[in-house]
Amino acid sequence: MCGITGWLGPAFDPQTLSKMTDTITHRGPDGEGQLVLPLKNGSVAALGHRRLSIIDLAGGVQPMQSHDRRYTVVYNGEIYNFIELRDELRAEGAKFVTNSDTEVILEAWRAWGIAAFTRFRGMFALALHDAETRSVILARDPFGKKPLFINETKTAEGPLLVFGSEIRSVLAHPAMTPKLDVASLYDYLSWRYVPGPATFFEGIRKLLPGSCLYWNDGKITEERYWIPPEELRRDQKKTQDAIEEFLDVFDQSVKIRLRADVPLGAFLSSGLDSASIVATLAHLGAPEIRTFSVGFKGDPFSELPAAAETAAMIGTIHTPLELETDDLTQLLPMLSQHRGAPVAETADLPIYLMSIEAAKHVKVILSGEGADEMFAGYPKHLVEAYLGRFAPSGLLSLAGHALSAATAVAPVKARRLRIAARAMKARGFEDRMIGWFGALSRPERAALWRGPEIVRETSQIPFNAAPGSSPLRKVLHFDQTSWLPDNLLERMDMMTMAASIEGRTPFMDVRLAEWASSLPQNWRIQGRTTKRIVREALNPRLPDAVIKRPKNGFKLPVTQWFRGPLREPFRDMLLGHDAITSDYLDQAAISKLADDHAEGRADHDKTLWALYALETFLKEFF
Repeated sequence: MCGITGWLGPAFDPQTLSKMTDTITHRGPDGEGQLVLPLKNGSVAALGHRRLSIIDLAGGVQPMQSHDRRYTVVYNGEIYNFIELRDELRAEGAKFVTNSDTEVILEAWRAWGIAAFTRFRGMFALALHDAETRSVILARDPFGKKPLFINETKTAEGPLLVFGSEIRSVLAHPAMTPKLDVASLYDYLSWRYVPGPATFFEGIRKLLPGSCLYWNDGKITEERYWIPPEELRRDQKKTQDAIEEFLDVFDQSVKIRLRADVPLGAFLSSGLDSASIVATLAHLGAPEIRTFSVGFKGDPFSELPAAAETAAMIGTIHTPLELETDDLTQLLPMLSQHRGAPVAETADLPIYLMSIEAAKHVKVILSGEGADEMFAGYPKHLVEAYLGRFAPSGLLSLAGHALSAATAVAPVKARRLRIAARAMKARGFEDRMIGWFGALSRPERAALWRGPEIVRETSQIPFNAAPGSSPLRKVLHFDQTSWLPDNLLERMDMMTMAASIEGRTPFMDVRLAEWASSLPQNWRIQGRTTKRIVREALNPRLPDAVIKRPKNGFKLPVTQWFRGPLREPFRDMLLGHDAITSDYLDQAAISKLADDHAEGRADHDKTLWALYALETFLKEFF
């Protein structure tokens, strides 16, 4: 696990690369490396690297060159099946001088070319230089677990491409000037994240997951090397072997993620996903399993007691972290710098602090991201599975209006029903996705907007699920190609790496995803049971309470914050004379949102937090 940065194009001051790598020191505090290699017509490939040593502590230094010095790579991530690939490559005549997964990338590229990326089980963002052709390839893993930001521009000396694991490292290049992408700000108001490949910075984009970019003499071509399973028509598997097949693939996914030359641990909440991973670690015989959980003082819904109970039953070395909530917002400016975007998910804050605690004991952490998006674990999956087919007729919208009326005066505990009603009322698929997890509906956004007109000719979300896909599969495809890479996985990477710790996600294994896509729907959702296959397969390994416990997640008292300690700070930040958002948003409308929430006439916590995080981020960068 590391951070990479650099550029392709004209040569710059030798200190430029050092400045760029310095911005991502936290991603690799164990070492750094830099190398400038020739390209065609006087251009160079400047490759910078910061290292967090996980595998082959002595021999895995980067930039790494192949034994014949033809290929040079810098990369961020881990290839978990590198041992199997190395054995296969050796049988084909490849030579190795280290025990690192990095060298496997070099020889796999030599042997298989772009097909190598489809054989990697892991996470990666890389830049690979070919001395023979004087060209470079950039590539990103299939699900986008590792970020890779790029900027293409023209200089007086020729074309330039700057890249980095974080936006800050890209902006550290002297040819870069941060300029707000107003259209992305507009998108954020609804989605609470910016759908890729866009970012908040004009000209800076993400290399899409499962894609690679070739640079040859200043000319750029891009290619998609991997297609998400939900985009493919697949024959559904017979059900009688589903549990056995799931356990075979899942156990292997967890097992290969234990490969490290440093201590490992796991996040453990009160829920099913993390408990499934920890129980499987015990099943596989992993020694001295360390687990970490987080909760808040005075929170009646704290996950700490349930997590401690699960840890005791499985037999882990458990570390609970109980936080005060009063000063968490002080982390926002710093974490905004790491993300290069607003910290729109309040869960970022406890995840970062839990990572800081875990880093005192281990260097690698396993986490449950992706389970809901692979196996259908959210309430929206239940609704879409059973009612999504009625959306085109308008019946789903009518049901949403009825539910909205029924919950209009319901207590706070009906919050999920109100969210469901909001989403169901939306006629289009994209609007429903905004309704489930977003902030402002498109009409609400239009009423708030005072910036330049934003015209969208096409949808802002990837929607390429296989023709004839069920409503549930369409939502899962959206989750796997937008919600995960542009929000949750980016959060996982940025928050763990900010603490100099590596996060691994067994549920995001590509082989597991391919297998999951072949399941009949009733193995994902049956009746009111979500993630059925996970629950039934892991049932023998887990306490019954974990299997039946409803979804909880990290909850911060945001509703109370904006009625108490954040009420005035919010107004000072969003309605002050120096508010950057005042150039784009109606301050009177924001004031009404804040007042209605503070006086208890409505619950706008999600929108208010999104705006508060947005202004904090804008002040940090612009």
